[in-house]
Amino acid sequence: MALVRTRIVNIGTLVTGELAKPLSPAPSVTVEDGRIVSVDDTRPAGATDTTIDARGTTLAPGLWDSHHHPYFGEFTPRGEAFGTMTKAVRAGTVAVVSAGAAHQPGMYLPTPALPNVQAAGGAGAAPVARDAVGTKALAIVSVAVWRTLRPLGLKCFAETVIAETGLREEDFAELAEAGVRRLKFLRPIPSRAEAQRYTTWARDHGMLVMTHTGGRSLIGDCATIDEALRIIAPDIACHVNGGPTPPPAEVIDRLVDDTACTLDLVFHGNLRVAARILAKVQERSALGRVVIGSDSPSEGGVNPGAILRFVTLLAGVSGIAPEILYAMASGNTARAFGLPGGRIAVGEPADLVLWDPMEGGVTTDALECVAYGDRLTPGIVMIDGEIRVHADPRSIAPKRIPVVTVRS
Repeated sequence: MALVRTRIVNIGTLVTGELAKPLSPAPSVTVEDGRIVSVDDTRPAGATDTTIDARGTTLAPGLWDSHHHPYFGEFTPRGEAFGTMTKAVRAGTVAVVSAGAAHQPGMYLPTPALPNVQAAGGAGAAPVARDAVGTKALAIVSVAVWRTLRPLGLKCFAETVIAETGLREEDFAELAEAGVRRLKFLRPIPSRAEAQRYTTWARDHGMLVMTHTGGRSLIGDCATIDEALRIIAPDIACHVNGGPTPPPAEVIDRLVDDTACTLDLVFHGNLRVAARILAKVQERSALGRVVIGSDSPSEGGVNPGAILRFVTLLAGVSGIAPEILYAMASGNTARAFGLPGGRIAVGEPADLVLWDPMEGGVTTDALECVAYGDRLTPGIVMIDGEIRVHADPRSIAPKRIPVVTVRS
């Protein structure tokens, strides 16, 4: 079978998604059968099936959402919103990592008898998977659904199970066999002994351990969130800047200073606390520990453009260069979760975006636009080497729209 080759030429700026070298002078990138095969290709443009003239715009890896709560398909019960994943791709996001399928239909509906109290069981109870059987089933079904469901090509890594009391070691074996790769502590587990069993079983079966880190209790017989976090010792501390509220400052300081866990910052959290965390991590030359997510859907709603907007907000409050923040929202996330992508490098999936300021803006290129706090717009979104979005000048468009030429 002949290779399908695409070459992107006349790149103005190349953002790599790698903290060690966030920018590259390469003027071209070549893609074959969905993967990057060359950076700074010198072959003639005619040797390709498709040529994309970037027209001096900025090429970057597609954005990653490190903290999403997916349901089945392009619908979220929490916000009763449809088409959310397709809209995210149109905003430059190519991959989302599940923090657990936490929202199911009915879970926010009050019972007729007690309008302000959620029933725990019996007639009128919401159909929510909040027991061992339900959480395991939901995780396994989520993995199966999102293996093939690809709204506009988006990759949803849905392999996360939420810890619920009553899970057994054989459940973890079954979950791992089904493709579940992460355990998330979200709601209280009764005892520290049970929580410790779960972390041991999860890691024995190759799973990463994630935790909620807000003010909510994680373990019933722990007096504080800090005590629970010490017992769980997470690989990934989720929404450290709040989801919806952050933990106390001293807990954040310990996570930064005394652990090596990944620190997940989210759009639907506290921006001021996020800036403080970034400052502390930067002082320790440990920006590689930070990933960026949306925590969507949340009390703040559903925002398909959350990752791009959060990068822009963080640029305004942190003083960190946009290309470094962009790496936190791409390559850092892929690396933290052990997944391919998020970087422009030979062998990586060709999940790429050509960015430029919006038509009418005062800035001249993507990085300047982010630093200024203005809005970027994708001219091209490519996933696995296939063009999924091509800007239309009749709609919201970048200043320079890339030109696509297909060889006849």
